[in-house]
Amino acid sequence: MTTAHLNGHHRKTLAAIFTHPAPHNIEWHDVISLLGHVGVVTEHHGGGYTVAMGEEHLALTRPHGHDVIDDELRHVRAFLSRVGLAPTGAQAPVAPVISDGWIVLIDHHQARLFAPGGDHAVPLVIHPNDDDGSRRRVEHKQGNDDHDGGHASEDEDYYRRIAADLADAPRIVVLTDGKGRASAGEYLVAYVQRHFPALAERIVATDTVDISKTSDGEAIAAGHALLLAA
Repeated sequence: MTTAHLNGHHRKTLAAIFTHPAPHNIEWHDVISLLGHVGVVTEHHGGGYTVAMGEEHLALTRPHGHDVIDDELRHVRAFLSRVGLAPTGAQAPVAPVISDGWIVLIDHHQARLFAPGGDHAVPLVIHPNDDDGSRRRVEHKQGNDDHDGGHASEDEDYYRRIAADLADAPRIVVLTDGKGRASAGEYLVAYVQRHFPALAERIVATDTVDISKTSDGEAIAAGHALLLAA
């Protein structure tokens, strides 16, 4: 399914869902309206909802307020990614099916998270607060290193948000460039090992790629091969 099937209001809701960090005013009835347009929404007693589209299913609980809370929003985002619904302006690369794992393509400027399911994958894009690297360069120049041999301190919130979106991932492949402390991928793995050991056990493979020359489709193909080999 493409965004050509959506009206203007649904397109706006879809774009908000895939914005990261997400706005704090995405209203529940807008999300349910979008999900009801692309799939079948069933309301259950007690505030529960089930969304079905093809073989994919999503369970949601109606929030107490008007807006969708972060945890539910992550599940909605992952569901929409699995069914191949691209946000406005995004291009879904042709790639092998990602059957049971997430693929993370990461450097210090952004992380692209590809969820399993479907013939196309639309990444969840996460940016650090210091997305241009200016703070890191200033800290390194001024000698404000973080007990790591002279490298500027990392944006811990960047890695926390990535870990949060991977919380339900059954298996994970991390693709990154750089080595050692220069590698955002290696820092992500170390961060998850320190703070989320159960999640760290689900990182089944890592590899080094030239991110500047790696397309989304190539990253998905490489990650898929690693998942099959793991």
